[in-house]
Amino acid sequence: MLHAVGLGVGWAGAAIGGIFLLSFLGSLFWVFDLVANFRPQVSVVLVACGAVALAGRAWRPGWPTLALGVVGLLSLAPHQLDAPPAIAEGSPTIQVMTFNGGISNPNRGAVAEFIGSEQPDVVFVFESSFEWEDAFRAANLPLQIVASVPRTRLAGVTVLARPDLRPRLLEVELGGEVAVIEIDLGPERITLLGLHPLSPTSVARSRARNELLIRAAGWVSMRPGEVVVVGDLNATPWSHAYSALRLGGGLVDTLRGRGLQPTWPEGWGFLMIPIDHVLHTRGLGSADRRTGPAFGSTHRPVLVRIGVAG
Repeated sequence: MLHAVGLGVGWAGAAIGGIFLLSFLGSLFWVFDLVANFRPQVSVVLVACGAVALAGRAWRPGWPTLALGVVGLLSLAPHQLDAPPAIAEGSPTIQVMTFNGGISNPNRGAVAEFIGSEQPDVVFVFESSFEWEDAFRAANLPLQIVASVPRTRLAGVTVLARPDLRPRLLEVELGGEVAVIEIDLGPERITLLGLHPLSPTSVARSRARNELLIRAAGWVSMRPGEVVVVGDLNATPWSHAYSALRLGGGLVDTLRGRGLQPTWPEGWGFLMIPIDHVLHTRGLGSADRRTGPAFGSTHRPVLVRIGVAG
């Protein structure tokens, strides 16, 4: 009986493992890249299937399945063992928050209260609307609306920032849902770029996401001074599209060395993945990265403190 169970689980794991191998070729086919987003979960499942198969003496499917799971976990290790630069002692800092609030989410007042209690210095809200902005105004937050959603549009990006940071909206044409501002970080001016590409649920949408992230990487690489990139990127750190943004823009992932901190889809437990991000150029450091409550959104917000690298 145990052998039969081991065979069944082992061969099922081997089939999953075959698909898993294709996820390392995400640049070739958009579906492979979707699978890559779930690499931590699939790796754990493969290790479990391999262990069950070996316990049932099903050697032929057991060892390859277990090996594929271990390979997957090892591929995640650099991301978990590495760490972004720390903030220099005495450096001025800002707390940045990014949140996909959801266009139909009615809990706008609760989100505004959360912003008021956490007191971030800069907030990017994606899938925002004039209703969201009305809620922020009603909450009397110590932040000004720097970028707003035109009332002719259903949704867009709202950016709030402390007035004393001298925020300035920049007009940047990258396509997609984008907002860019400049602020003071001590005596220096830094740029914050907010991105929300399309979710990669088809060939065309996947291509559009990838192209926006590549254009953003090129823009960051040419931008003078330090840059912070935030947003719902619809990609995990194991997606080839995310790697194109990070490597092409010379960016540091603030999630590195800080666990998975999944942000979407809220309530899915083991299946949640990190697709909401804060990255920055190498002259900056980060600390205190964490996620907050979803407040009815399918996403959790990300908050992180940014300063000059030590």
